[in-house]
Formats: sequence, structure tokens, C-alpha cells
Amino acid sequence: MDWTSMKPATTLSLPDRLSVDLERLILDGELAPGDRLPPERALAEHLGVSRVSIREALRELENRGLIDRKPGRGTVVLSPGERSGIADRIGEAVNAASAEIRDIMELRAIVEPPIARITAGRARPRDIAQLRELVEAMESESAKDRYAELDRAFHQSIAQYTHNPLLELINEQIAQQIAPSRGSRYQTRARRQVSSAAHRRIFEAIAAGDGDLAEAEARAHVLDIADQIALADHGDAGADSPSPDTHPHGTHDQEARA
Repeated sequence: MDWTSMKPATTLSLPDRLSVDLERLILDGELAPGDRLPPERALAEHLGVSRVSIREALRELENRGLIDRKPGRGTVVLSPGERSGIADRIGEAVNAASAEIRDIMELRAIVEPPIARITAGRARPRDIAQLRELVEAMESESAKDRYAELDRAFHQSIAQYTHNPLLELINEQIAQQIAPSRGSRYQTRARRQVSSAAHRRIFEAIAAGDGDLAEAEARAHVLDIADQIALADHGDAGADSPSPDTHPHGTHDQEARA
């Protein structure tokens, strides 16, 4: 791991900026469950910051359940299942359901929009900064596998920024179930364009603190992706897929709300 690639920015406090960058490495999978972070002194030297700033950043990640810090063991990245004792029970409940993608998409349509609404009311400045970076990374990413990783990280981050560990765990279990829907077969150029545009709208609503709009955009996004998957299953994805600006479900939803 090239720790020197982390460049502290000025839009957030230094500890917040450090925690955002470290969290990004975890969400992106560059720091995998079980990986050990360097000691505080080594990280401080690599990044040219104080140990106090490193300690505060690590405390933030520990409070979020992303890392575990124990004397003699060091700082270790946790897997989602290690973050709470109830994770296994939630996982069993979700995994007991049908693995059909259409069923999971229905579940997403119920769970994700309210999560976006809650996050719009609770997201902190460092949370908004993290979501912005994920959106911008997706908009410039052309590799299918990497895009899928960023896609998952974006949705998981929205759930995490509710600051409700139960919602985060439920969303993580759903993400594991829908992993096949993010596979190469479904990652058409049209789908990535639609997703990126939708992610931008969801992010902007959350950043503005507009819970109603965030919920509407998240619901429209899930419905649009369900349509994309259905088209791919019928072998004509990309040809008849809506353009990023079409936003059919979002238009209908907003009209219904008016």
C-alpha cells in the first residue's frame, strides 16, 4: 500500500480528511478485511501529519465499525459481518429469501429510498465529501469491474451515513445478494451511464439536505436499474436502454409527488 498517495485536502478538518481517505480505501477494497494498518507513528510519518490527527481519524473509523484497535494486535480492518453480533441473524433472514434478482430489486426499492432520505438529514460534511468523491470516480471510470466496486461502495456509504448500524447491516446483506446483478453481463455502457447520472442526482439531493428528493431519486434509480437488468436478460440491453437524461421513473415519481 502506497500511503503517500493520500493527500490531505483543505475542505475538511485534517482528521476528517484522513478518515475519509482511509474509509475510501476500505470501501474500495484496497484495504481488505483482516488487513493491518501501519502503527500511528508510521502513518503520521508517511502522511506528514501529527499522531494526534491520525489518532482522531482512526477513532472515527473505529466508531463507524470499520476497524478494530487492540493493544498488541494493532489496527485491523473489519468485515461487515464482524461489525455487530446481530449481523449473522440479519444475514440469515435475507439469505433465506429467494435469490431471484427481481425479488432483491423489489427489496431494494423498499429499503434504499428511505435510507437516502434519512442520510439527507444526517450526513456530515466528511460524509458528503466521501460521496462526492465516489460519484466523481464513477463518472470517469470505464472499467466494468472497477465501476461495480464503486457502485457498491456508493450505496453502502449512503446506508452507513444514516449512522444507524442496523440499516447499514441490512443494506450490506442486500448488496451481497445483488452482487450477480453487478457482474460483467449486466454492466453495459448504457447501464453505467444511467447509473452515474442517477448517482449524481441522489448525491446532490443528499448534499442539499433534501430528504424528499433523495428518496424519490433513489427509488427512481432502483426501478431504472431493474429495467436495465430485464433488458439484459432479454439480450437487448444497450439497444433500447433509456439515455441518462430520460430518467423515466424519476419523472413519473416527481409528477406523482406534485
